[in-house]
Amino acid sequence: MTTHAPEGTTAGTSSGRLQCWVESLICALGIPAAIGVVSKIISVTVSAAAHGSSEQRFLIWISGGLFVEWCFVTILWFSLRRRGSSFKDLGVWRLGTWPAWVMALLFAALSIGNNLRFLPRMHIPILYAFLPQGFHLVAALLMGITAGFCEEVLFRAFLTTEFAKAGYGKSMQVLMPGIAFGLAHAGYLNQGFLPWLGIMVPTALLGMMWGIAYLLGRRSLVPVLIAHFLNDATALPWITFFMVIAR
Repeated sequence: MTTHAPEGTTAGTSSGRLQCWVESLICALGIPAAIGVVSKIISVTVSAAAHGSSEQRFLIWISGGLFVEWCFVTILWFSLRRRGSSFKDLGVWRLGTWPAWVMALLFAALSIGNNLRFLPRMHIPILYAFLPQGFHLVAALLMGITAGFCEEVLFRAFLTTEFAKAGYGKSMQVLMPGIAFGLAHAGYLNQGFLPWLGIMVPTALLGMMWGIAYLLGRRSLVPVLIAHFLNDATALPWITFFMVIAR
């Protein structure tokens, strides 16, 4: 005898699937679009964005991204509260398991190692990536904390959970948030299509690896949060700094 799922269940699943795809598009394309708008507003209203010191121009350049990412996380926090949920339910404060830590830190180390190779070309001692001082310490903390927390909450904890709730298997839970994570770095398009592609593809793959770590940790975010912080607070601020001041 053939059995059929109740109509309400089918409709609920379809609605949930549509919702998780819309949320993915908002994160993947909405974040860089919002950053572009905010950064444009800042650039035309703050004279130091064009005429300030290299340090001032860099901090102003990253401020748009910092502001937008924290806004998105704040909106998510309120949205979850309306649903009767919280960051805790997404595993944001969960410490995870040792396989999750190994996976997350291993791919962070590989990414950091790949980034470090650019520093000698810029005549920056590699040690500076791990022991920044003054302005560069502030920049590293701002970038590391914001990316580590905001992007992991949005792309790993939230989107992965949304795909799970919509009935998708673990492959899709890893794949689609990873792709969205890569696309969200569209801000680098101002460096040209090929440089952006060279950033987007590895970023998406790294996001997928951290997605696997999130699942290995029984949906715990702390291992990937720390890994992401380390990745974005070491060589990356130096690379981004020279990309910005060279414009």
